[in-house]
Amino acid sequence: MKLRTALLSFAACSISFSSFADVTLNLPQSAELVLVNGVNAEGNAPQTLNNGNNQIAFRYDKNYRENGDTHLFRSEVVVMTFSGNDATYTLQLPNISSAYQAQKFNNQPTMSLLSADGSDIPFKHDVLIKNGFQISRDFPQEIAKYNLSTAPAALAAVVTASEIQQMQPVIPATKDNKIDQAYVTKMLNYWYNKADTTTQQSFKASLNK
Repeated sequence: MKLRTALLSFAACSISFSSFADVTLNLPQSAELVLVNGVNAEGNAPQTLNNGNNQIAFRYDKNYRENGDTHLFRSEVVVMTFSGNDATYTLQLPNISSAYQAQKFNNQPTMSLLSADGSDIPFKHDVLIKNGFQISRDFPQEIAKYNLSTAPAALAAVVTASEIQQMQPVIPATKDNKIDQAYVTKMLNYWYNKADTTTQQSFKASLNK
């Protein structure tokens, strides 16, 4: 209980009201947004984002013709994390015109992120897969859990306090029914580093009581 309270306190103290949106991300028509920085999104309109690290999740949606027939390709959810400041970037996806190319993209997505002058921008990407029968998916919760992992495109900075609170009942446990200490360490370090000096000192003081 004390751990949960401490984590939520750090989350509340880490909110900044001085962010400015200075990154523009242009998307192709074939990209269908699912999440932008952990929040549900849809469509493919240009996105205005804060300077610094950002994360989007999207599907590749496209009709293609093969052997005289029209096929609809809808990819797995692709997660992309990148960083930028005062810039305009454009996401480019490969052309898909066959079932082979569609399957190849699903198995190993390829894409480019270009600056206004055509230069390649570095990014990390992965696939957000949920196994088993699916009626609907809670993407904010899925990406929150993903971002607290060591996955390639994880970005812990976009996990909110409310998402952490909702995830508390499913924190992995050891055989002795104790909370996974690696998870605890990751969360404490994250929120401690996000807190200001006053909050850090207050937290240290609470540990000595």
